[in-house]
Amino acid sequence: MNEMKWTWLFVLLLLILSPGCATRENGSPLPDSPVDTELDGEWGGFLFGEAAQWPEYIPEDIPPLQGTIDTVMPGGSHIRMFYSNVSDEMIEDYLKLLVQEGFDLEYRILVQEGFPDNSEERRQRGEYDDIVITKGEYHMSLSHYEGSATYDVYTSGFQEEAREATALKWPGDLMDILPPPERCELASIDPDGSSGYHISCKREDADVDQDYLELLLSSGFQIEEEFLGSENEVSLHRLRREDLVVELSYLFDPFFTLCVLEDPLPSWPEVFGDSLPIPSRCELANIIPTLDDGDSHASCQPADQEVLTDYIQALVELGFVESHRWENNAGEIMIIDLENNQLAVSIMVNSPTSIGIQVSEQE
Repeated sequence: MNEMKWTWLFVLLLLILSPGCATRENGSPLPDSPVDTELDGEWGGFLFGEAAQWPEYIPEDIPPLQGTIDTVMPGGSHIRMFYSNVSDEMIEDYLKLLVQEGFDLEYRILVQEGFPDNSEERRQRGEYDDIVITKGEYHMSLSHYEGSATYDVYTSGFQEEAREATALKWPGDLMDILPPPERCELASIDPDGSSGYHISCKREDADVDQDYLELLLSSGFQIEEEFLGSENEVSLHRLRREDLVVELSYLFDPFFTLCVLEDPLPSWPEVFGDSLPIPSRCELANIIPTLDDGDSHASCQPADQEVLTDYIQALVELGFVESHRWENNAGEIMIIDLENNQLAVSIMVNSPTSIGIQVSEQE
């Protein structure tokens, strides 16, 4: 298997293993153009598709290799680029240019341990595995095979420029709404099509988590949920401020991870207008439109046992007429259907803490 195939397997593995935000029914990513399944753009610091270009911070003394760059993977010691549409003639012309520019070329044949050494036979046939390219502080490595190529450009000679150009920065669309954690070096920032931003940073001390939690609480966030780990310690906090949700995870020492997403609170459909009021003292949990036009399912959390009877009475006063009900053995309403000439409403008691409401337009 050539190196180009290996890189796509590597990227696929990253996509599978990358942690995401907790499962939710609603929620949309903050980025306007999240990375899609065609891998076009930036993901995890890697560049794909049209975004994959010869890095501008590589010194002009190192000429670019022509061809189609499919992936750019910046790293601490080197930049790895995967190419396609690179002909043998393009490689030969590039190597000639390097020699003209004063670079030294070393054609290497790699011998795998445990296998016969046939390097001399391969050398006589003009074969090689890769080319080590050097000139002063500059150091590169190039391998190619059947139209594809892998080019490693080491950052020796321009380390500061490379570090500054590839350093992770807090997303610009978060700057005015969510501050970065203090004393926590950014390690990854990944936009995701279903989870919003997933951000991780490396803690400088043990107080980073608590300090950031207190900062969010002081800026108007409220804890919506918390999850306990195996040792009965909080492993994740879910906080909300209006439609902005932040999930803080404390599991992966020394890394502190957070997910950021827009998750609008459910609201009673405006289309109902005054013809169907929202239940009083019943906090909306979700609003789900069905596949049928004009149908909606809602659920809410009643504050007390009188919510149901009060809501039924409110509908009756608006002209709704009961068409069916089902009670349990204790005489408590479990399902009741009401209708008028416009709407049919079915109310279901899902549990003591949940009431379901299905609304359909009358034909």
